[in-house]
Amino acid sequence: MSRFLGAIHHWLFNKIRLYEELEFKIIENIERDMNTDISNMVSEIRDKIGNPIENKPLEELIDTNNIHGWLQSKITIAETRQAALITEIISKFKEEGLNVVRESYKNQAIECGKDAKSNYDVSTASSLYKTLNNYILDGMPCDNVNNITIDEENMLQWKVLKCLHKGYWNNVNGDINVLYELRTIWITNFIENANEEYKYSFKIEDINGQEVLVHEIKK
Repeated sequence: MSRFLGAIHHWLFNKIRLYEELEFKIIENIERDMNTDISNMVSEIRDKIGNPIENKPLEELIDTNNIHGWLQSKITIAETRQAALITEIISKFKEEGLNVVRESYKNQAIECGKDAKSNYDVSTASSLYKTLNNYILDGMPCDNVNNITIDEENMLQWKVLKCLHKGYWNNVNGDINVLYELRTIWITNFIENANEEYKYSFKIEDINGQEVLVHEIKK
């Protein structure tokens, strides 16, 4: 990435912000729906992993001498913190707590899908995929882990050989399959609200002993 602050850095920063907004919604919804206070849980996690980004413009926050490193660190903190939060919620509230998290993911995805429909080209599978990546947090642009294997007007398939998220969940003794389910909920609802003619599917394949994540957007 560039040494100078540019559009791509704001683009990535906004995706980190959106991911943190989802975390805030999860906390709010758990406290409301479970009629409980999880402020101690949240404080302990933040003390251990790090706080959300301050509500200031990127220019006032970023280390311009280390733009790439600063953004990567914020991704790591945000993903690890949310993994820890969800893992603790499941530990304490079981399936009922997980259902609240599922609903939080779904609701944000619906909002983002509607926003995408109003502001971006979502007419084809390829344009839906490109638009999805304006919202969903999937590492740094230079990570380049999504390998597009089919790119047709009505179908786009991409495969991931190295999951960028797994390490964050392993670091908090979380179950990565929970994230896979939650991301499936998110992308499914995003796609269907951006363009109701298309559907999203996700599966895990074993190819020569290697776990491969297979994603498809298709009519």
